[in-house]
Amino acid sequence: MSLFAVCGTAGYLCVFSVPADASPAAVPPSGETIGGSRLASHGYIRDKSVPEPPHIEASSYVIADLETGRVLAAKDPHGHYRPASTLKTLTAITLIPRLDPKQKVRPSLNAVNASGSAVGLDEKMSYTVDQLFHGLLMQSGNDAAVALAEAGGGMKTTLAAMNAEAKRIQANDTVARTPNGLDDDPPLTLTQQHSSAYDLALIMKQGLTLPDFIKYVKATTYHWPAPPTKEERKKGKKTGGWEIGTHDHLLVGNHYSGMIGGKNGWTSHALGSFVGAARRNGHTIIISLMHAQSDFWPDARALLDWGFAERDKAEPVGTLVNPIPPPPKPTPKPVAHKPAADGRTTSSGELAWWKIGLPAGAAVAIIAGLAVGLRRRRRPAAAGPDPSPADDAPPYEAGATESPDADPPRTRRTPPGDVKVAGSPLDSGGRDRPDSWSTMPNPTHGPAGEPESAPGEDTVRDDAENGRGSRGPFEPLGGNGGNGADDGDPTTPDEPHGDEPARP
Repeated sequence: MSLFAVCGTAGYLCVFSVPADASPAAVPPSGETIGGSRLASHGYIRDKSVPEPPHIEASSYVIADLETGRVLAAKDPHGHYRPASTLKTLTAITLIPRLDPKQKVRPSLNAVNASGSAVGLDEKMSYTVDQLFHGLLMQSGNDAAVALAEAGGGMKTTLAAMNAEAKRIQANDTVARTPNGLDDDPPLTLTQQHSSAYDLALIMKQGLTLPDFIKYVKATTYHWPAPPTKEERKKGKKTGGWEIGTHDHLLVGNHYSGMIGGKNGWTSHALGSFVGAARRNGHTIIISLMHAQSDFWPDARALLDWGFAERDKAEPVGTLVNPIPPPPKPTPKPVAHKPAADGRTTSSGELAWWKIGLPAGAAVAIIAGLAVGLRRRRRPAAAGPDPSPADDAPPYEAGATESPDADPPRTRRTPPGDVKVAGSPLDSGGRDRPDSWSTMPNPTHGPAGEPESAPGEDTVRDDAENGRGSRGPFEPLGGNGGNGADDGDPTTPDEPHGDEPARP
């Protein structure tokens, strides 16, 4: 299957098919590496017949060609690292097909008070699912992630669905314990929540099959609704709000030509992470990197440049596998029918009165007798005269739906709210919604950020937990002292111990 596109009104929305020549969807035998044996390496993996990929500070990365599914180069692609806010891409691909974008969600106090970066939810407001996804993937709102998880059936249900979706697309290095990637609220070890550069690339690949996912990651600015201020109320406005903007530096500022979009993350435990895609001349390159310095944007740009330059020359070092197909639906067994003596057909077990040759009058009498008998409650046989009608229990009243002796009726449960499971998300052909750009507004202090984790704790990768050899301690990279911004932007702190996001 080749790549196809569904273009929106602005001509930017493209939906990408799964490549036919990617590795088969069958799960590899136990012990084999997803995507190919070469991807089991912890070091640099490349085709030596082409120029080396850029040496970057990230501990792990993947460069892949979406159209062919080929992994062009990698570094420790299956290494387990904390994902930070890049985990929100898994939240998105799990819930976008399940939630109606027009569904209204009123956030709980738990969502409103989520720590770290926030889009600014208000418990007095109701938001559409579409608005919450903009807040999730643009502003990296941890509050939006919790609200979406609640809309998806609750935290437990959503996390189970996220981990099931990871298994379905064969992102087997990924374990999600939060919908937003926070790793210190509650505190989570590397064993409890982790992903890999390879898995992030698989998640992005799946996201590019969803029209709404592309719209959210590509949006640069968006009007976020909020209760009106006093001044706005005086002017007769019923709602207020502010502009939010993307945290993807390859979409704004020093724009990368052909950039589709992506998602970045940062905590002091995870350091910097990013997954994104760009398209040039009919070819799409996906990159992902983990455990990087705070200013990883030049590295992300360099990986994309190398991917476009060498995609036709480099021999693949592995493949991005396809999702596991759903099991075939069982074929219903036909109901056996037996022909009656007079040529009529009856279902197995039915009694044909005409078949046993009873006269019509006898059949009517039998039916009447049965009806009378059924209206009387049975009593055990006893010596003496037959009980009179007065001795019998009264017959069950006509029109009742259950016998007095029957079990109490059971309550039938219905799905919560108006959440509905979509059929194929691609059937819509893409819904047009406004695009967007974000920084959490603060009329006094400017943009607020996204605190996520305790500063100064540089533990990154626990090789003993991963069953791999020790790499030695990792020294903090960059100059933000471990208190950087989730989304890799040191100007927007993303940790609970940093600046809390201001709420208007």
